[in-house]
Amino acid sequence: MRTMTRTLRGAVAAVALLVSIPVGVEAQRTVYPGGPWVSDVRGSGGASQITGTNPRNGNGSLELSVSGNLADWGWFNLFSGNPATTQGWGQLSQLTQVGFDWYRVAMGQTGDAPWEAQSPALRLYVRSGSIGAPVYSELVWERWYTLAQPAPTNQWISENATNQMFWRFVTGEGYTIDDCSNPPGITPGIPLKTASPSAWGNGANCYSLGDAVVYGIGIGVGSNWPHAYKAFADNVTLGFNNDPVLAVHDNFELRSSVTPEPATMILLGSGLAGIGGAMARRRRRTRGDETA
Repeated sequence: MRTMTRTLRGAVAAVALLVSIPVGVEAQRTVYPGGPWVSDVRGSGGASQITGTNPRNGNGSLELSVSGNLADWGWFNLFSGNPATTQGWGQLSQLTQVGFDWYRVAMGQTGDAPWEAQSPALRLYVRSGSIGAPVYSELVWERWYTLAQPAPTNQWISENATNQMFWRFVTGEGYTIDDCSNPPGITPGIPLKTASPSAWGNGANCYSLGDAVVYGIGIGVGSNWPHAYKAFADNVTLGFNNDPVLAVHDNFELRSSVTPEPATMILLGSGLAGIGGAMARRRRRTRGDETA
């Protein structure tokens, strides 16, 4: 009996393993509330959290919102380690993949072209500078700087931002303009410098070649946005050197008990039926041996 029990357990485990392994699908990490991403919320109406309000894949996605207060800020960030000491995920000059899925909820604002073009923003956290004197900066993707048209609403958009335009903010200084200076505020009539991540890192655009390390990534809304805004995001990707194994490939979900799909149940049932038949034949053989 013990032998049959072990056989049954082993066979069930094998069937369960068989139905749980995806075929031909790149590994993707599922991220639940509580980490490793961290929420950065400011103001009275900023929010960022994983919810089931508008799932993208599975049962959840990242929900982001602000109330219209200029101080509102709702971000979700992931870091490779301590900014001062981490080796980061890779060199900015070697970045070959960055993107995410986003969804903007139609809120009824019209007549403000830049505002209507706003999508959720994507932020790369970058460390550069000499040893002992690091410089921290952020490269920010917003749809307006690549495509100055109203953003689609009430639909999921899969955004590959790898070769799109990012602007830069240098911590403790300000917003980078074309001469690579960083005024503390945005000056009307003086546009921000924009470039793709690879162009920012090629040694000719404000960073020295090989000096800029990407150590964090964030998705969020807010920072002087003057209207109520709600959005969702999911499936964040970040990769370097065309490596198929991405540094970040995360899907936001809620923890829940999972009900197997019908095809899974059929396969599991077939496996258990086969196990049951084998055990019945074994019992018949055993009884035949005993009466012989």
